[in-house]
Amino acid sequence: MESVITVRSVFDFRGETFCYESDIALPPSIDDIDLFLEQLPNRVAKQNQLDVISYKFEILQSTDMEVIRFQSRIDSNEVNLPMHIEAFLEIYQEIGPDAYLLTIAENHQLNVDENPQIIQALKEAYQLGNAYKSKKRRPTNHGWW
Repeated sequence: MESVITVRSVFDFRGETFCYESDIALPPSIDDIDLFLEQLPNRVAKQNQLDVISYKFEILQSTDMEVIRFQSRIDSNEVNLPMHIEAFLEIYQEIGPDAYLLTIAENHQLNVDENPQIIQALKEAYQLGNAYKSKKRRPTNHGWW
C-alpha cells in the first residue's frame, strides 16, 4: 500500500473563501523536505485546475497547508490530524520507512510477528543504505550565471 496524504489549503480572496484539497503520494523517504514543500503548491494547483499564473496561485503558495488524511500501512500514534504539513513531514521522516520495510518482509514471506528481529535488521540495513546514499544537490538558479 502506497502512503498517501490529503492536504488542504484554505484562504480568502476577493471576498470568497477558497478551499483546495489534493491527494499526494509520498515516496518511501523524502530527502529534501524544503524541495517537497516548494513543489507542493504546484501539485495542489494542478489537481484543482488552478492556473499557476494567477493571484489565487500566489496566495496558495503563501498559505499554510495542513494534512487532513493519511493512508498508509503505518500505524502511528504520533500522527494526530489535522496538522501542519511541515510537522507531518518531520514525523513521516521518522516513521515512513516502516511501511515499506513491512512490505519487503511480506514479499519475502518473512513472519515479523514471530521474529521481530527481522524488522530490526531491515531497519538497520535501511539506515545504513540511507547514510551512504549520495546526496543530490539542487542546481542553483541565479539569474546572473
